[in-house]
Parts: sequence; structure tokens; C-alpha cells
Amino acid sequence: MTDSDTLAHTLAVSTTVEQRMVGVRAVTQRVQRVGGAPWRSIVAMLALWMVIGALVGFFGAEMKALPGGQWLPLVVVVLVFIVLMQRAQGKVLRRVSAQQPGEFQLTLADEALVVVHAGATTRLQWPSVAALERIGDLLLIHLNTCDVLTVPLACVEPDADAWLARLETLSGHHVTIGAVPPPEPDAADQARPWRDLFSNLAAGVGLLLVRAKATARLKVSPAQLVWLLLFDLLLIAFGNWLLVGTDSEFNRYGMASAMFWVPLLLLTAWASARAADDDRKMLPGAVALVAVGIVGTCIQYAAILGFPLLGEGFAMASAYLYWGFVAWLVIASIVALARAQQLLPEQRMGAVLAVLGLLIAPQWLFKDNSSLWIPHYDETAAAAESDAAQARYAAVTHEAILYTQPALLDDALAAIAPGRLGVPELFVLSVGGHANQDVFLREVRAVDTLFRERFDAEGRSLVLVNNPATVNTLPIASVTALARSLKVFGQRMNADEDVLVVFLTSHGSEEHRFDLSLWPYRFDELTPEVLRHQLDAAGIRYRALIVSACYSGGFVPALADPNTLVMTASRADRNSHGCSHSADWTFFGRALFNEALRDTYAFDTAFTQASAAVAVREAAEGYDPSEPQIALGEAVAPVLTAIERRLQVNAMGQGQMAETVLPASRVAAR
Repeated sequence: MTDSDTLAHTLAVSTTVEQRMVGVRAVTQRVQRVGGAPWRSIVAMLALWMVIGALVGFFGAEMKALPGGQWLPLVVVVLVFIVLMQRAQGKVLRRVSAQQPGEFQLTLADEALVVVHAGATTRLQWPSVAALERIGDLLLIHLNTCDVLTVPLACVEPDADAWLARLETLSGHHVTIGAVPPPEPDAADQARPWRDLFSNLAAGVGLLLVRAKATARLKVSPAQLVWLLLFDLLLIAFGNWLLVGTDSEFNRYGMASAMFWVPLLLLTAWASARAADDDRKMLPGAVALVAVGIVGTCIQYAAILGFPLLGEGFAMASAYLYWGFVAWLVIASIVALARAQQLLPEQRMGAVLAVLGLLIAPQWLFKDNSSLWIPHYDETAAAAESDAAQARYAAVTHEAILYTQPALLDDALAAIAPGRLGVPELFVLSVGGHANQDVFLREVRAVDTLFRERFDAEGRSLVLVNNPATVNTLPIASVTALARSLKVFGQRMNADEDVLVVFLTSHGSEEHRFDLSLWPYRFDELTPEVLRHQLDAAGIRYRALIVSACYSGGFVPALADPNTLVMTASRADRNSHGCSHSADWTFFGRALFNEALRDTYAFDTAFTQASAAVAVREAAEGYDPSEPQIALGEAVAPVLTAIERRLQVNAMGQGQMAETVLPASRVAAR
């Protein structure tokens, strides 16, 4: 090689600390990168989603008592942790980068890569070059020693192509593309919007998978942003239509809910760009967020529609996967925004805060669930339903009710059989509180039948219900009737071995008042404190209290104690679902009684199964999670276990199996 050839391939390189930080970070990522088959990455990602989903469920259940709601302390801790870790990592990277050579001379010789720095010459044999990588406008020459040479491509101009070709030939490596900025739009791009739209959707898939090269496929332009937003709106409309069903009509009031995230997304992209002090980065950031959001929406709808097909056996795994994916989608959106805007390490916290604070938090806290499609309104059916409702209410005002009801309650209480000494048994009181919807009547009847037939409660169960159709046949549900019933149960039960199951189903309020209503009567309010006082006054020691109502988690603090099992259909600040006049069960009632307790006698096991099933159904139908609650007292647990074992023995038959399962003392008592 002549001297002129050598000089032609010699560069004077000058770098900033920020540019060298990119190189140091790339080395760290390359060392940590582990190759593997694609299916391994998929399995690892699914496992990560399940772990994240399990953590979401854990904090949702365990942090409910913290002030300010269970999410606020968690979010604060996470944000503080992210800020501290980001600052610590930035300090380390800057310190390491400052020690790297900022100015050096680089020569591509046939036999070696020659580096001249501070008057010293280092000859790096070509086999010592491990990889060539391009990140943005930087070329990174990775060495086997885990060092890196950072070369701004501006130093190679105007013969960059020839210089890079010679570097690839001598090193034996091709330049791989790392995180690159989206290409600038040109006239040809503007003429093919559909092709660019598909390119952006493909980029969205890569961004969701956190692929560094995905940003190279983004086609950034105002027109593409509009196309993507329209595509997302059509996707939401189609998904809503699939969930509601074909017999539905368009709901224009749902447009506000469907488009709620658009201004938030634009604000997020702008805030992140301002944190980088470059407003030009707003557009690529917005395009990247919409692209990854569209792919995430497709997967969410597929999960909501597909998970119920897996059956109840996969209910818990489905719930973990779903919420794990939601958390992953948030993380992928942050990474996509940072890469599309080419943020430096110290600028990426702006993307984190923008996504969490401006895009995710407002949607989580303020967005409603209005659908773009609603069930078709049938005026004829509505008129018939109105006439039926008037007839129902008229039935309640008959004079005979005033005389019939006391006798009905007296007869029902007189029929309650006393407990058998030495035999742990369940006594059951089912209360349907709200008279305006038949679902509560159907539910208490079905629960009463379940306990009489499967849990050996025949002769030891009672139904109190408010419904115009039953005012002449069943006792009404009032605070007074409840107190009288509990007193009689307390007299008939064996306090040391029997358990009273109280099932309450109705509407609930944010003030944790259980609805006992039968128009035109006005009943006293039933609160957790009133129920606790009545149970104590009746002398009932062991209790299993099941409250199916909105905000029913508020009953737990007042009712929970060592002698009590409390299960509620929702958290103290959440709605429960399924209170439809035409439904046979509420969501929680079906999952607990009609499904879980038909497979097991254990209340805690049934609750776990039911909670998972409810979570899957709520996600499938677009409801906010109700998050059922449970508190199992340590004293009542063994009593319930004894009853469970006895019921299992009864189910399998007496004789030898009874001697095997039951303790000897219990066998003798029987």
C-alpha cells in the first residue's frame, strides 16, 4: 500500500462524552446479549408477562389498606427507584466514558487497525475486532477485549461508503444496524400511503418486541400519523363490535372514550421531545407510540375474545398473562418513544415520566368504558318490560302483605332444625336485598338449593328476599328480619362446631351500605357494623360471610376476626358486575357457587378459582377488575376443614372410607 492509500484511509476522530456513552452502553448490551432460538424468546416473554401479572395481582390484593389507594404508593416507589437507578447508571456511564479516548487517529492498514492516541500507537490485529455496529450517526468498532472505538460518521465524510466497505473487508464483519432514527419522508413516500402504513404496522410489531432495528421501518409524516390514528379507531370499533355482538347499534357517545388517548399521546410525544430540547422529535415519537399501541390493542382484543375459550382451568394463568402483557405494553411504549426520538441516556427519564404521567395515568384514572356499540334497543320489548315492572310494584302494595309477612317469617324460623351434637354442620342464611332485579332472587334460591343438596344443609337454611313476585311466599329481607333470623340461628346451632354461612347479594354503595329495598317500603340501613352487632348479639361464634355487591370489600375490616371467614365480590372501592335483571347469576355468584363450589367443599380454594374466573370474564367483557377480597380467620379455618372432610366422606359413602378420613374421636361421636 502506498503512503497516499494509507492517508486516504486515516481518520482524525473527535468524540464527545455523550457519544462515547452510547458506545459504552452498546458494549454492555452486547456482552449481556444471549443468543437463542426464537421460541425461547417467546417462552421467556410469556413467562415475564405472567410474573408481572402475578405482581400486579399481589399488589392489588395486599396493598388495599394503604392510604391514598393501593396504586399510589407503588407508583411513587417505582418512580423513585427508576430515577435513582437512572441517575446512578448515568453517573457510571459518564465516568467510564470520560476515561475513553476522546480524540485519536484511526488508520485502516492491511495487517491491523492502527490507533494513535496521545502520541502512543496501538496496532490492533484484525481478528481482535469482534463486531461493527451502527447506532444513529455513530459507528462502533467492538473489540474482543470488550472495549469499543466510537467513530462519528461525520468524520468519514465524504468517502463514507468506500471507508466502510474497506473496514468490512479487512475486519471480516458486516456493519449491523442498531437503534437508528426513522428515515426522513420524501416525495415518493407521500405517494404510497398504504405501503407506508403497513411498514409502520410492521415497525409496531418490532417495537412491541423491543427490537432496536424496528425504528428503521417507521415512516414518519403527519399524513401517516393521521392514517395510523384512523386505523386505530377502526380497530377499536371492530373490537367493540365483536365484544357486544352483531345485534348492536353504533353509539356516538362512545367516540369520546375511543378517542380519549389521542390528545394524551400527542402531549406525551411533545413532552418527551421538550425534555430532549428538540421539538422536531415530537412527530417520530407520536408515530412510534401509535404503531406499538395498535399492535398492543390487537393482542388485547385477541386475548379478551380467546381466553374464555380455554376454559376455567386456565383462568388464573390467563389473568396473569393479560395483566403481564398490559405492563409489558407500557414498558415497550417507553422504549419505543425513547428510540424513535433518539434520546440520550440522560434524556430517557423524560420519556418514562411522559408515558407514565401523561399517557397511562389519565387513561387509568379518568377514562370511562363507554363502547362504540351498544345492544340494539327494542322499543316494543322496552314497553312490555315497563308494563311488567308496573305490575310487579303494584303487587307489593296489597293490604294482605302486612299480615302475611310476619307469619311467613315465623313459619320459616320454626322450621330450622337444631344442630346435631358432635357433627360439624353448616347453617345457611341467604339474603337477596334489591327488589328491582330478579337476578338476586334467582341467586339466593340457587345458593339455598346448592347448600341443601351438596352441603347437607337441608332443614338448616333460610331465604330472605325482596322481590314483588315472592312477597306472598317468602319472608322479606329487612334489618329487623335479619336480626330475628340470626337470633334463631344462634339458638339452634352448636356454637363450638357449627358454622353459619350468610350470603348477601344486592347492590352496594361507596359508603359500604348494603341495599335492602322493596318499593314503596323504607327499611333500615344495613352496614358492616350493623351486621357485626347482630351476629355478636345472636351469640354465633363461627361465621362464613359472603357479600356479593359493589364496594363490598368495605365489609371486610368490620367483620373479619379469627372466628370469621369473609369473602366479598369486589374491593372496597370497586364495582362488582353482572347485576342484570335477566341474568341467573352475578359474575361472582356464578364463579363461586355455580362453578367452584360444585367442584370443591373448601371455601378458600373455591374463592381462588372464582376470583381468577371473574378476572378473565371481566377482561373479556371490558369491565374494570372488581378484585374480590377474602379474610380467613385462623380459628374458623379448622372448623371449616372438619366440615369439608365430613362432606367428602358423605359424598364417597360411609364405612371404611369414613374411618380413614375422619379422626377417631369424630368416628366415635358419630
